[in-house]
Amino acid sequence: MDIDIKILGPGCKKCLEVCDIVRMVAKEHGLPVQIEKIGNTDRIAEFGVLLTPALVIDGDVKCSGRVPSPAEVLTWLKKTGGREDRSN
Repeated sequence: MDIDIKILGPGCKKCLEVCDIVRMVAKEHGLPVQIEKIGNTDRIAEFGVLLTPALVIDGDVKCSGRVPSPAEVLTWLKKTGGREDRSN
């Protein structure tokens, strides 16, 4: 099952950078992800996010207002992937 990733932001350089980092980390570690970019301010507000870019993994806001490091993204994806593996 794919890990659900949402990148919240208007599509600025930092938003694109977050997307690139998530894709790179997922590819390097063979983690299945599905990425959705959300730029609509009303939808972003639904997540309680005040600053973009923001990264949401399986419904949990992991960071907002900054670009996370690849190491942070890997940690979050592995934790999420591990949780999914135990449920099967």
